[in-house]
Amino acid sequence: MTVRIKAGLAAIIMSIVLAPAAFSQRVIDEIVARVGNDIILKSEFESEKKVVRDELAQQGLQGAQLEQAFQERSKHILRDLIDTSLLVQQAKEMGINADLEVIRSEERMRQEHNRTNPKDLINTIEDLERAISQQMSLEDFKQRIRTQYMRSQVLNREVYGRVIITTEELRAYYESHKKDFDKPEGVHLREISVNTQNMKPEEEAVQRKKIEEALAALKKGDDLGEVAQKYSESDNAQAGGDLGFFEKGQLAADLEAVVNKLNKGQSSDIIKTNYGFMIINVQDKHPGGVMPFESLQTDVYNMMFNDRAVPKIREYLTRLRETGFVDVREGYTDTGAPPKSQN
Repeated sequence: MTVRIKAGLAAIIMSIVLAPAAFSQRVIDEIVARVGNDIILKSEFESEKKVVRDELAQQGLQGAQLEQAFQERSKHILRDLIDTSLLVQQAKEMGINADLEVIRSEERMRQEHNRTNPKDLINTIEDLERAISQQMSLEDFKQRIRTQYMRSQVLNREVYGRVIITTEELRAYYESHKKDFDKPEGVHLREISVNTQNMKPEEEAVQRKKIEEALAALKKGDDLGEVAQKYSESDNAQAGGDLGFFEKGQLAADLEAVVNKLNKGQSSDIIKTNYGFMIINVQDKHPGGVMPFESLQTDVYNMMFNDRAVPKIREYLTRLRETGFVDVREGYTDTGAPPKSQN
């Protein structure tokens, strides 16, 4: 069976390709840096430069603007490769294994593609992998997933879990950034959804019963976030089914018609979609203007978290450099090196 690359799948693949580099299927060439028991090759360095340029071009940059952005981003390519190597080695020391995450990620990709391309379905993981193989090395693709996962797990344990933000701090941030929260008319939505793609009638009936149980729990007064975590199969389940804010006109016409009939706090009945069943909840309706703090608490938290986490990540990676071994070849620069040892 021949599987052609589909436009939607190509975009999903690129989201992985544009992630930090993996270290697999190497042909030894010039060594740019040694990081602990790992090496970074010139070919990997040059490959990442191409990835950065492609990413910037995909963002619509051209000509002098593209070159300027590329020159700025390329200064930190070796730093990022060293960061990745340090985090992957740290993950291995912690006993973190990413093989199961590869399977989960591929299944999420397959479902996401099918959700957005119901007339062009990918039926199995094997079909997905054949399609990926037409665009890049499958092993490199899987290694990039492993690398992302191992990076994130180390940072979750060593950095993110130590960032504490109080409600008082959130409200103070909101008050001092109110102009950033001036939004047009729209709605903040949450969802509970289950998949039925490529299922037999008896399997679809099981899924129907599952979503009916979720709806019954909501009608009984159970917390929507807890119900989503228990029943929903969407990627946002653990975030309480949060879909985010949608400006008026951004939703598909059929969903907008459902949402327009709901008041703040209300949930829809079961909605049949091309990929399964879902329940939509209107977390908030916004008439336009500055949104209230209560509707933006998650957004404010994410903004504050990012502001605090980024420097802490850099501090952690500096400690890894200081306690480990990083040797950069003359002519190359690790912009993340401690000041006294920058090359």
